[in-house]
Amino acid sequence: MLAEIADPKATDTISAIIFTVLSFIMAISFLVGIFSDNVKPIKLTDKFDLGYIEDKPVAQNYSQVTVAEEYDELKDLKRKVEIEKLKKQLRELQKPVFDDDLFRDCVDALTGLGTSPRKAKAETQVLFEKNPNIKTVQEFIREYGKRCA
Repeated sequence: MLAEIADPKATDTISAIIFTVLSFIMAISFLVGIFSDNVKPIKLTDKFDLGYIEDKPVAQNYSQVTVAEEYDELKDLKRKVEIEKLKKQLRELQKPVFDDDLFRDCVDALTGLGTSPRKAKAETQVLFEKNPNIKTVQEFIREYGKRCA
């Protein structure tokens, strides 16, 4: 529909007029720039502005400023020593109460009965935690037999 309205000769004429006017404006601007004393030449450089800093006053609220406490190394070391003492006490409290020799003898007894050493140690640990009043290997074997039956 647009092709029917637009005449090719008219569009060529209009485009020629626009080209001529733009060429004339550019030629005049060029000549004025060359012969004028008020026009400064453009300086091309590889530096450019990234932004600007404006000097506007900023409202600051100083009433809520807190002063950081200075680092006290001695105080920190005392705190670490105290933490280590408490950890040691906790380990001692969690340590089983039974005798180490009795524990090893019971593990050896289970190993002698054909249990693998790792499983024997785990079974002995569990049995001693459930029955801390075991005093002999015979009592241990009796309790182990009750558990397995």
